[in-house]
Amino acid sequence: MLPPRVLSNEDLAPALGTTASAIAAGTGITRRHFVEAGIGPSDLARDASLTALAAAGLGPNDVDLIIFATMTPDIAFPGSGCFLQDKLECRTVGALDVRAQCAGFLFALVTADHYVRSGKAGRVLVAGGEVYSTALEMAPRAAAVTPIFGDGAGVAIVGAGERPGILGAALHSDPTDLERFWCEFPASRHTPARMDMEHFAAGDHFYRLDAGRVHAQAARSLAAATREALEHARVGIDRIALHVVNYFDQRVAQTAIAGEGVPDERILATAEQAGHLGAAGIPIALADALATGRVRRGDLVCCSAFGAGMSWGAAVLEL
Repeated sequence: MLPPRVLSNEDLAPALGTTASAIAAGTGITRRHFVEAGIGPSDLARDASLTALAAAGLGPNDVDLIIFATMTPDIAFPGSGCFLQDKLECRTVGALDVRAQCAGFLFALVTADHYVRSGKAGRVLVAGGEVYSTALEMAPRAAAVTPIFGDGAGVAIVGAGERPGILGAALHSDPTDLERFWCEFPASRHTPARMDMEHFAAGDHFYRLDAGRVHAQAARSLAAATREALEHARVGIDRIALHVVNYFDQRVAQTAIAGEGVPDERILATAEQAGHLGAAGIPIALADALATGRVRRGDLVCCSAFGAGMSWGAAVLEL
């Protein structure tokens, strides 16, 4: 689900300066969706959840567990999974958040798959939801970061069935130089009050991204994780109907997978349609691909993602 307010590159130019349009265009992003005031990721995920449940012929009472992937929770605590549980009226089922940033949906999906395979849960609702817009700096110094992000949420229902679901997956994290892509404040390690006026004035509560230093690792990791997931699934790359790649720069995502011998028409870079959506990018892209006929039930899809942490992974799915 994408919120209704759509901003083009030109819409951001008055606040960020004319260079913002060029930066965004260079990443392949031409528009992004922003929520209205007072809307959190659990609000977006509620609507996406009801759509996903209806498509599966299920209702909220059929859910045994909620796993919510987000790096932009509704509030500091409790987690957005609890907010979503309340909005869906899912009784007292377990609800938890996963923090693996842009790769969060894959981490949550694999976790859900393990719950189902072990018999600990019959049906798991996996949500990926982000509201980035309320934490973006609207000033010229943020022209390299703010145009990248959008808001949205997507949901998948994981349960036992005739199809195996996840055929193979690979998940990784590397904390080396994690400050290349982070949001440092508010910070529980900082006293008093988790942030002082000096850090606030410096804008240290906004996202910081060194894109040039991140791109090279992202390209290597996306390609390597894809190969690893395919190996675990024992599936040849030629059997994959669509590669869904979640990274904030469409060009890097496309090039990384194309380098594995995948034709362009089988690659879907999630940032292409609505900006970078973090944990929401993959489920929204999958829903759109199914709705438009780009993939069909029974097709094999390889999803990969790279983001802050640094965290990355890939999974081969049978839809």
